[in-house]
Amino acid sequence: MAARKRTTAATADTVSIHDACLKYMTTEQGLRLALSHIRPDDFDTVKAVSEADLEAIASHFQPKLPTVASNTSESPENLQNLTHVASEPATEQQQNALSLPQQQQHLTAPTQSPTPNAQLTLIDQLARQASEEIAAVDAIAQVKNQLILNNLAVRDAELAEGINQHWQHQKQGYLGAIRDLASLARQ
Repeated sequence: MAARKRTTAATADTVSIHDACLKYMTTEQGLRLALSHIRPDDFDTVKAVSEADLEAIASHFQPKLPTVASNTSESPENLQNLTHVASEPATEQQQNALSLPQQQQHLTAPTQSPTPNAQLTLIDQLARQASEEIAAVDAIAQVKNQLILNNLAVRDAELAEGINQHWQHQKQGYLGAIRDLASLARQ
């Protein structure tokens, strides 16, 4: 039976798993999955990790912010256009005294005209990014679950092998005792 690696208890230069989860604002499963890259033997049983290990996995927990201004309709040119369109109804109302239906038509006209290369709105981009992140989290969860299942299968095999070896040893002992009794009976 293989010797298990001893789990580390929290000391002065280590951080408990719970405290590390709070530090990185993640779940224990997420932290252990990140630990599996640097501590594959005991990532699922370790009680505390060193500061060096935490620094090594810190990149897994850095938030990735979307780049909004470069690819959305809220680019500086479009923001100026929106500001210009928004200020036009107010100035036209004062100058021309437009009626309410004309103002509504003027306000809705820019949103109704489709552009051939329409860029995604901020909400669409956030929704797409959220779905990508959900898919990534799902993939990570599947990998983590597979690692846990593989670890469980290895441990079950080790346990079955240990039980089998113990039984073989016991059986040899019983057979030896029976042979000794048979030889005593002959004498």
